[in-house]
Amino acid sequence: MKCVWIATLLFSSSINANALSPEEYFGESYHESVAFYKKNLVHFKQYFNAFGINSDLAISVVFPEIIRYNRFRDFAETTALELAYVTGGSTVADFSIGRFQMKPSFIENLEAEIEKSSQLKLKFAKIVTYKANCTELERRKDRVARLKQPNWQSLYLACFITIANERFKREINSNPSEQLMILSSAYNLGLTASYPDLAKVSQQKTFPYGSLSMGRFSYFDVANYFYQNQTLKTQNKPL
Repeated sequence: MKCVWIATLLFSSSINANALSPEEYFGESYHESVAFYKKNLVHFKQYFNAFGINSDLAISVVFPEIIRYNRFRDFAETTALELAYVTGGSTVADFSIGRFQMKPSFIENLEAEIEKSSQLKLKFAKIVTYKANCTELERRKDRVARLKQPNWQSLYLACFITIANERFKREINSNPSEQLMILSSAYNLGLTASYPDLAKVSQQKTFPYGSLSMGRFSYFDVANYFYQNQTLKTQNKPL
């Protein structure tokens, strides 16, 4: 009888725990991330609007990464990883940097996309501009330095969203309510992912620890919760 009671209690606790919202579950990390959003709201609006991108949508895409940064920043020692990347490239070391948790390989992929498109080259020339005659090692060093700067991460995010919006234009136009799902999932999987892959990963409860462990939420769950419960409430309030 005692075993049955314990099992029932554990089952009940599990149900209650699973019912927690991202705000309740992540607690201080969530609220720190919201505070960061509010503090930079004017900047975000001005910056992303200049690229024709909804700033609330943009920050919702990376909001789970901001939470991850707030939870794990004290455990990240990147000096050795930076050196490994600069000397050996992203196949040797690829690691997350900054509030938006961007990796050097992510920037390399954006640069490759820009080089293939005259339109992107015109809009995001700054991303592929390095000093004349610099070596690949110097480019890697510059990428790491850029990734540490908030304005550069915002520029990279604007570039990513521009590319993803165009790549999945048909799906977004067919169902605009799926735009955040598509963008947030592509931010996780990469721009080469198919729409079915994005829809699948949007349901996988692997946040915040990644695909090797089960979590309480999918990445999209957290992005969408923030978008529905924070940005929509904030955007009409006076600053």
